[in-house]
Order: sequence, then structure tokens, then C-alpha cells
Amino acid sequence: MFRKTVLISIFILLSSFVFSQPGKNSITINKSAISVADLLKEVTIQSGLYFSYNPNIIDLNQKISFQIKNASLNETMELLSKKIPVEYSIIEGQIVLNQRKEVQNTELIETKYYTLSGFINDMTTGESLIGACIALNDRSRGTFTNDFGYYSLNLPEGKYRLQFSYLGFLSELEDIEVDRDEKMDIALKSIPQKLPEIIIEMPVSVNLRNIQPGNIELRQSEINNMPEFGGSSDLIKGLQARPGVKTHSDGSAFYYVRGGEKDQNLIIIDDAPIYNPAHLFGFYSLIIPDFTKSVKLYNSDIPVNLGDRLSSVLDIRTRDGNLKKYELNGATSFIMNRISLEGPIVRDKSSFFTSLRLSNFRWLYKNYTPNLNLSFGDFSFKWNYKFNDRNRFFFTAINGRDLLANFDNALGSAGIQWNNFAMTLRWNHIFNPKLFSNTILYTGNYQYQLSYAKDIWHSGIGNLSLKSDFTWYNSASLTTRFGMELHGYFFNPGKILQGSLSSLFPVIKQDYSRHSVLYLNGNYRFDDKWLLNSGARLSVWSNLGPATYYKFDEVHNFSEEINTGTGVYHRYLRVDPRLSLSFDIDSTSVLKSSYGLYHQFINLISNSTSPFSSFEVWLPSSPNIRPQTAHQMSIGYIKSFQKSKLEISAEAFYKLMYNQIDYEPHPHTLLNSLIEGELRFGKMKSFGIELTAKKEYGKLNGWITYTFSRALRQTPEVNYGNEYPAFHDRPHNLSAMLNYSFSRRSQFSVYYTVYTGSAFSSPTGFFTFNDITVPVYSEKNNDRLPVYKRMDIAFKFILNKNPDNRLEHNLTFSVYNVLANKNIVDVNFNKTIDQNNAPVVKADLLAHQDLIASQYMLVRFFPSLTYEFKFR
Repeated sequence: MFRKTVLISIFILLSSFVFSQPGKNSITINKSAISVADLLKEVTIQSGLYFSYNPNIIDLNQKISFQIKNASLNETMELLSKKIPVEYSIIEGQIVLNQRKEVQNTELIETKYYTLSGFINDMTTGESLIGACIALNDRSRGTFTNDFGYYSLNLPEGKYRLQFSYLGFLSELEDIEVDRDEKMDIALKSIPQKLPEIIIEMPVSVNLRNIQPGNIELRQSEINNMPEFGGSSDLIKGLQARPGVKTHSDGSAFYYVRGGEKDQNLIIIDDAPIYNPAHLFGFYSLIIPDFTKSVKLYNSDIPVNLGDRLSSVLDIRTRDGNLKKYELNGATSFIMNRISLEGPIVRDKSSFFTSLRLSNFRWLYKNYTPNLNLSFGDFSFKWNYKFNDRNRFFFTAINGRDLLANFDNALGSAGIQWNNFAMTLRWNHIFNPKLFSNTILYTGNYQYQLSYAKDIWHSGIGNLSLKSDFTWYNSASLTTRFGMELHGYFFNPGKILQGSLSSLFPVIKQDYSRHSVLYLNGNYRFDDKWLLNSGARLSVWSNLGPATYYKFDEVHNFSEEINTGTGVYHRYLRVDPRLSLSFDIDSTSVLKSSYGLYHQFINLISNSTSPFSSFEVWLPSSPNIRPQTAHQMSIGYIKSFQKSKLEISAEAFYKLMYNQIDYEPHPHTLLNSLIEGELRFGKMKSFGIELTAKKEYGKLNGWITYTFSRALRQTPEVNYGNEYPAFHDRPHNLSAMLNYSFSRRSQFSVYYTVYTGSAFSSPTGFFTFNDITVPVYSEKNNDRLPVYKRMDIAFKFILNKNPDNRLEHNLTFSVYNVLANKNIVDVNFNKTIDQNNAPVVKADLLAHQDLIASQYMLVRFFPSLTYEFKFR
């Protein structure tokens, strides 16, 4: 009886589900002459489903004869597709109509293909638009511009209507007849501020093909909308709010991606590397958002033409400068000033962009520490020149410096300073419409200096590189990318430049290395559903002499000194295959998976978890340090909801890393010629799932992300060989960013994040030796800091009433950590005694004074007010 009741219940539920679905009703229409528009309305009334179509591909006024009785929706649509040239599909409760593809007899007619190519630019400034979409109006085929605004689209001979679109710009429709190779440059007009209700979006079905799950693209508007810290929006802070990216702590520009260490992230600006992006120990970063045009973080399926890091590549492309007219813009706050100037050198042919930023917070401390000098600044410059239609040249230079110094009449000056410098000289050349080349000569240099009286300790790293990259648009379904790189590196692990201490420490020589790379990648679309992307990167790492290196025995004791001659004395050869596959489930959803093998040949030696430490040494892979290796697999799903303009994504990843550097207890990493003997090597694994929902348009927009992930290390000679959580292992991370526009002139933003506290080692007991209390540690990273919680808010008000004014200016009031949460960044165990020899924290004075925990936090509540202007 029970089984029978259950079966009847299931049957009733299934029946109600089937018969209650829209579109299941029978359809009856008997019209000898009905317009297509009225016919579609009648089908909607009888089926309950609405139509979605491009009115340019259907003649809605066409009269047709249409008779059908008690038919299903599919039968009705099949008849309609015979009456007019359309194809249909049912997606998300909508009937989507597309233009029918006419099938030709290929045995009798040989299809001729031609190439449509050109550049897409901003009509107002002449800036090239990266990632602009070019698609047929029926959305059956399309492509995107590359990093320099160039596109190449192979089309069969015929007549087409093309749509050119870019987020934040008005789309352009062009009717063309393809009967030869043709160059077509397009200028798109940005949406005026006075028309905020206009929403311009790229075709969803084409746009989803260009999205990689896990890979993150940051727009300048998104960065500027985030609440500011101390009067300046920050690219790195914006990046740290995204899934898979974990910040170090308050006041740090370091970040961790998918379980990797901080040195496993490569930052490039116009291809030149930045080795330390921090200003003011990390409260600010070197990259000015106004100088950026495109920001992409690759954390899975990293392109073969980009870098040698295990975890991520942050690829930043800078603005070229206004080719039409001059613009002056800047910002000022209580602690920072910035000014930028851009404009044409030769109108529509050559332009420049330059920016200067200086700190301004001496007034905060001068009355308390008049001898202190704490400051930072940076300078950015970009120049470009269009030689002709086939050749264009670019030059980029960035320089940043930081200084913390204190002057004492007796000892002289003491402090630290560091400098970042990057420079790129680039040549773009178009051989023909299908072959685009990009040749770059670039350098990156980071120098750090610690001084005390007359003693100066100095370390650094730098490179000089040449790269030639080619993109070959073979056909409508295949695009090939290939190229070569040649890098020369120098490493200064640290040495005393001058002073009395120079005779007390060994002389540590600089290391020199050469890195040669060849790469090849193919992007092949099988059909409308499947896309395969595969390639490989061949790397040859060579250590160059003359040099001195050391051998160590099985217990890491020094055993032999080796002196090499000129030339290569050690070499590593590695091949990194990359593979990704995507499947278009329908026009609004995509499933993608990827696998990649990655190697890293330069290593950051740092045993500190402090957000302020710059006492870091870079070392190359060598006979004692094998290249770091990572295998990463990921699978992701993206879904776009057209009605609500909402996009959701989910991605799971698993990463296994080898030759991961760890340290013996209390390692000596500074001024140590035998530093490689202090290193221990193990493996690391990370895995997790990242969930994102975002809405990019409308008065209310923003995103919310949640990440569950683990990062676990295992080194045979550390923690008794047992697995332990890495410092940045934070299983749960939730972030949300919301913007609300009250009107064209006012906007409110709020950012909230909460995540698991970082892992650290706390003592499990104490013992007394010679009247000194000593902590006892058992397991590494056996404890966690408290949960981190922070909310930031910002209110932006545009001062000019008329958006067409030559002067645009606004005020932004923001508060960092508006709820004043106590976010702990460090815990120390010590015995704190005041001037009366009494413990600051009360204890039992009759017993031993045990070590007590001191917790340190940085920023509880930090308001700022910023004035920004633009004059054109």
C-alpha cells in the first residue's frame, strides 16, 4: 500500500510538472494573411513564451499564410522556419530567433574567404580599445581586438552586417560586402555622463567565449569605485577583493593566488616586470589606476607567451595618451598629491601620457619626530608614434622610490630605501592582414638599501630582455601565436657597500643567468560549440660564470667550493604544456576546463611573515636550487542571465607544487655566502572552489564572491615531516562590493570582506633556563589569528552640474574600516615590564612571569577626503 501511494504521488508530481511548463500548450492558428509581428504575438499568447531576436534580421511587416491546429510549440516553430529564413532555440523560457544559415553545395561552389582587419579606437581620445567585440549581426561568428586594439576576421565572400561594441561605448553597425581583403578602422563613441540609463553590452554568445573562469579583468572604473585608503584608489587592493586572491594583511601590497607564495605572482607593466609593487611598506602600490588601460590577472590557463610563475600573471597595459587634445587631471588629499598630463604631439599620429605622484604626510609626524623623513613618490611616462598604417612605436618608463630615514647628530643618518624601475621600447608591425607582430626590448630593476651611520647594506635584482611575439590569424577557426624571448638576469643577494662592518662579513658575489624561451599556441574552434586552446613553452635556464658556488652534504653542511670559468656552468631545460577546452552549452552558458604545467626559475628568499619586511633576497635556480614546478587543473562554469544582466561563475581547482622552498629553524638569510645550505625543499598542494555573482550595469551594480580553499605544505625536515597549513591558508573568504548611483552626480560604494585568520605558530608550553622563560613550540602553524572583518565606504559627488563642462571635478569621502574592527596582523609572546619593573599585563608575581601574548593591529578607522579634477 505504501509503495502504491508513493508511485501515485510521484506520477501526480511529474504530471503537474510536465503540464504546468510554459510552451507545452497546444497551438491553433488559421490565418491566410498575417504579419510576422502579429504571428509572433499570437504564438506568445498561446504558448506563454516570449521571443528574443534582432529586428534587423526579420521583416516584421511581411505577410504570410499560416495554418496549424492543435500543434506543439516545436511543430509551430518548424512551420515558421519554413515560412521565413530563421532558426529557433528555446533558452531560459525564451524563443530565440537567429538568421538561418544557408547551406551551399560545396562540391559545386568553392567558398572564397577574405580577411577584414583594422583597429578599434575611442573616438574622443584615439586610445585603442582592448577586448572590443566584432561580431556578425546574427552572432554566429565574431572576434576580439588584441592588446593593441587590432582585429582580424576571416569571412566567406558575401554581404554582412557587423556590430562593433565595447563596454561603456555606443555600438556601431556597419553593412559591408566582402569580396576582397579589406582594412576597416572603427572609432566608437563613449556613453555621455548625461545618459546614464544607456546600457551597452557585447553580444552574450560571443562575449562568453572570451571569458576564462578564474581569470580576472579589472576595469579602471571598478578600481576607482572602490573605497579609497588615504585618498588614493589602488589597483592591488582592488585585485585582493577578487576570488582566489588573498591579501597578506592590512598595510601590505603582497598577495597570494590559489595557494601559491607571494613570489609566484608576476606583475608586468607593458611587459616589463615589477619585483616589488609596494609603496609605504604596502599601504599603497606603485601602479596608478589612471595610467592603466587594461588589467588582467591570469591564475589558470596562463598564456604561453606570458611569464614563468607558478600562480599568476598580472598583465597591465597602460594608456597611450590622448591623440586628439590635451587633458590635465589630478587629485589631492591630506596625505597624497597626483597630477597627470596627456595630449597629442602630432594630432592623430603621436601622443604622450605622464604622471607624477608624491606623498604629503610629513605634517602627521613632524611635531613628534622632527628628524624623521618618511616619503614616497613615482613617475610614469608613455609615448607612442604611428609611423604608418603598418608600424607603430611605443615607449614606457616607470620609476618609484620609497624612503624611511632618521637623522641623529651623533650617528648620522639611518634608514631604508628602495627603488623600482621599469622601461619598455615596443614596435608593432603588420606584415599582412593575417600576421601581426609585437617586438619589445624591456628592463625591470629593483634595488633595496639599508643604512646605519656609515654602513650600507644593498641588494637587488634586474633583467634586460628581448621578446618577439607573432599572431597569425590562419582562418576563421584557427589562430596561432608563437614567439621567442631572451632574458639576461643579475642577482645581488646582499652585500656591505661601505663602512666598518664590511670587513666582518664575507664578500658575496652577484649571480648572472640567461633565460631563453620558445613558445607556440593554437586556438582552434571545431564548431559553434567546442573551442580547443593548446600550446607549449620551452625554457632553457643557464647559470653563467665566472662564479663560485658551494656543495653541501646530506645534512646540509658545507662540503666543497666550486669555482667556474666563463660561460654556462649549469643548465635546466623544461617544457610546459598548456591545454584548455571550452563547450558552449547554449548562448548564455559556457563550461571550460584547463590543465597547465608551470616552472619558475627565480626565487624570493624570505622567512618573515611581516607585511613590512623588505629584507628579501632573490636567488636564481642553480645546482642547489631546482626550478619550482606546479601542475594545475581547473574546471569552471559561467552563466549569463540576459534579463537581469547578472553573471554567475563557479570554478574548482587543484594545484600540486614541487621544489617549494622552506627553511630550517632560525635561518641566516642575510649576508650569508652559504645561504643555499639554509634552505629546505618540499611540496605543497592547494585546492578550492570559487563562486562569483556580478552585475555590471544599472544603478545598483557590483559583485559578491566566496572562496573555499586550502594551502598545505609538507617538507621532510620541517614540522617532523608532517603536513601543515601555509601562512596564507585561509579556508573561508567572503567579499562583496556594491555601488549605488543616486543620480548622475552622486554615488555610494561599500566594500565588505571577512575571512579566516592566517596560520601562525604559537607556543604549547614554557620552561625556565637561567631565569629566562623560553617558549616551547611543537607544531608549525598550529594556531590562527582571529577572523578578519572589514567594511569600507565611500561617497562620491560630482561638482559640475553640466557634464559638457571642460572642467570635471568631484569630491570623494571614504572611510577605511568604518566599523573599527580590531584586525590582528601579528602576535608576539613576551614579558612586558614597565619602568617600575612591574608587568604591564598583571600576573602572579609570586610565580614565574610567563610570556604573554601581545597582539598588533594597524588600521581601525581611517577617513579621507579626496578632490579630483580633469580639465580638457
